[in-house]
Amino acid sequence: MSDSKPKFYTSWFCPFAQRVWIALLEKGIDFEYIEVDPYKKTPEWLSVSPRGLVPVLVHQGKSVYESGICIEYIDEEWPENPILPKAPYQRAYERIWADHIAKKIIPPFYAMLLKKETELQENAKKEMLEQLLVLTKAMDPTGPYFAGSQVGLVDIMLAPFAIRFFILKHYRGFQVPSGDESPFARFNKWYIAIKERDSTGKTSASDEEYIGIYKRYTDDTGQSLVATAIRQGTALP
Repeated sequence: MSDSKPKFYTSWFCPFAQRVWIALLEKGIDFEYIEVDPYKKTPEWLSVSPRGLVPVLVHQGKSVYESGICIEYIDEEWPENPILPKAPYQRAYERIWADHIAKKIIPPFYAMLLKKETELQENAKKEMLEQLLVLTKAMDPTGPYFAGSQVGLVDIMLAPFAIRFFILKHYRGFQVPSGDESPFARFNKWYIAIKERDSTGKTSASDEEYIGIYKRYTDDTGQSLVATAIRQGTALP
């Protein structure tokens, strides 16, 4: 197979890897899908992924990893159907809010599942809603996507976690308030639009599969680096 065709190393359950999968589909790129078990740190796997994590994109014999970096690489290498806008400020604006997702939304997502004490779970719910509202206020008022009518970086970075909110409801009773008068009305409009994208549906597993795989976070058997970081109160990997 030609090295010009990218190889996408992923694990079906990983939301970080799903970001890159969505980006590849949105860009219309022909790629090779390779399912791996990232918990098996074999020499072969570590030669592809130095940290032993997914996602990894191998292109022209070189590995690119970390989901946000993979997405930007894809966007630069294949400029058709751009994910990031051309204007420098608009690009920066997307990156600012992608960073907000990484630092302010993903931590309470996992904390809600991992924390055993009810008080800590409730604190994570409160933090999640507060930070989602901050993000919502930064959205283009019309939408339906974060920056307007086109899917962009922020949409792709948040989508895999947003479509897993039902897991938080199943295990912890969390949900985003609904209704036209809710301060989350714009967020809910975004959620409907992103969930209905072909790229989201084609890269998602069934609800039952997700419920099953995320149980390990609620019973404290999850061994991912994310789970370890949440337990230790350190930055996510």
